[in-house]
Amino acid sequence: MSRVVVVAGVGPNIGTAVARRFHADGFAVAMLARSDRVTAPLAAELGSDAVSIAADVTDRSAVERAMERVRTELGPVEVLVLNASGGGGRPVDEANVERLRSIFDVRVGGSLACVRAALRDLRETEGTVLFSGTTFAEPPVTEQIEWGAVGPAARGLAQSLDAALDDVTVTYVRIGSAVRPAESSTEAEETGDRIAIDAADLAAEYRRLVDRPGLATSELDLRAE
Repeated sequence: MSRVVVVAGVGPNIGTAVARRFHADGFAVAMLARSDRVTAPLAAELGSDAVSIAADVTDRSAVERAMERVRTELGPVEVLVLNASGGGGRPVDEANVERLRSIFDVRVGGSLACVRAALRDLRETEGTVLFSGTTFAEPPVTEQIEWGAVGPAARGLAQSLDAALDDVTVTYVRIGSAVRPAESSTEAEETGDRIAIDAADLAAEYRRLVDRPGLATSELDLRAE
């Protein structure tokens, strides 16, 4: 039976690249997203041992059903990639509580729901949880008020889980650059006034974090230079 990775929050950038990389290395891949617009064609592209599951991570029952389907069709979850972001924030004059709550529910609440639903498997496989994180709020990003508040909360969740789970490796990946879809470039390149890094390069780092006998990384900074 293949090892199983669940990627929660699959869009055209990081989620797609991670799914492709793990599948290329022999993993069975389950891709969760609110809609199957990206995941259905990606599952068809990957072929065997790849499933697309429509699930909103803010709906705990939907997440639990999704994880049960993964167990039934693919096997126990060994790697859980938490990539759902909930969207971005706004400048202070446009920021609001509703948007902050919405982002928090996805990024923090949804991440915890996914971990809880997969926890039995992760413990049995001595698995890995990878958070797609951010450098926002260190220093603060003034044009993303709500996300600047939620980012540290997600990081705190990752740190708490890492401390609480002796038999599961939890890593918060701090992504400090814009990300380009893997098929757009194989090199980091300029995007406006920011440097962008290829999603495939990030996916390769995610993959390396999983198989490191005797080593555990609780936090990793990744950025283009």
